[in-house]
Amino acid sequence: MKRFILLIVLGFVMFLSTSCEKREDKTLERNLFTFIVSCTGGSLDACNSGCAAAYPDITGANYTAASTCFSNCSTNCNLSGTILLLTNK
Repeated sequence: MKRFILLIVLGFVMFLSTSCEKREDKTLERNLFTFIVSCTGGSLDACNSGCAAAYPDITGANYTAASTCFSNCSTNCNLSGTILLLTNK
């Protein structure tokens, strides 16, 4: 009886280990897509220049919008993580 239970448990473990789907990593594709879509101008300098042109006066009510624009440029135009992913493949 113990062998039968052991056989059922091993069969169940084998079934679970083979029925799982393999997860595909799409981090690199998502980072490149974010760069292409969100990095205005194609580089950090161009994006920052666009923000500076859009918000020449950074005081008062424009401060929050300008700060968000520059922050988005820093985040979306940063390719260092994507380059690391490319070199590690």
